[in-house]
Amino acid sequence: MRANSDYLMRVTLKNPAIRLALGRFDELTTEGIIRHDADPVAGRLFAGGLASAALMTVLLDEKESYSIRINYKGPVSGMLINARADGRVRGLVRNPHVMTAADSVEMACGDDGASVAVVRSREGKVLNSGEVKTAFIMPSATLGYFLSVSDQVESEIRCEVVFQPDPAAPVRSADGVLMQAMPGCDLEEFGVLRQRLLEPPAGAILRDRMPEPEEELRALLMLLCRTAQPPEHSVTMVEPARFACNCNEERMREMARQMLGEEDFQKLLAEKPDPVIRCQFCGNEYHLKG
Repeated sequence: MRANSDYLMRVTLKNPAIRLALGRFDELTTEGIIRHDADPVAGRLFAGGLASAALMTVLLDEKESYSIRINYKGPVSGMLINARADGRVRGLVRNPHVMTAADSVEMACGDDGASVAVVRSREGKVLNSGEVKTAFIMPSATLGYFLSVSDQVESEIRCEVVFQPDPAAPVRSADGVLMQAMPGCDLEEFGVLRQRLLEPPAGAILRDRMPEPEEELRALLMLLCRTAQPPEHSVTMVEPARFACNCNEERMREMARQMLGEEDFQKLLAEKPDPVIRCQFCGNEYHLKG
């Protein structure tokens, strides 16, 4: 694996009975921020949402996907993210230029927490869905709370995103971990592990760049379990998350036809020589006349 390249791994432990997803999402978050021209405040929230959604893909079965909506009362308004089992992730932040109204994440989100709605589906068929209200505002915390409450599986997500003053590469590093209790897990013990995951030393491990992902995993496991060696575990490397949209010219033309109705769609084509529609997720533009 190329040093510092994006990766995603699924990790299972028997004692303690937990599972983890550990990943690096530099390219994913950079692509999302650049495509939406997100400012530093909106970008911090959006990067956290993309990374958290990418971690959640390890929970999906083949051909399944998550549709995630996080809403705020503040000027950033919220974000939409789609994440698929094959690693394709796309999303949008509703107000990418929120710093015209707010100079901090707290001001951007407002003082009423967040509402989180998640739909799990397979090839267009809804498998389950849920919505929760939470006092948390960071996407990692809100989605960890959702999994704990709506899916009723004790969960925690932590993401560490570090930015740099480079418009062509705004994200220096973006790493994250998802931790869940498995059947038979002692929930009191899980609470201790959760607290350790949220403390500064765990954040330092996620921010520091180790030569190999396995080294980062070993350091994290020893920190969480307070052992000199990592406990017995199994690792499966999965497809790294990438920013990828499923839009195309035919699909966008059909969407415009459905939104406008056939009569207004034909009127638009007659009145404008070359109408263009823009995908809200990736920013790609398509000429409707084809």
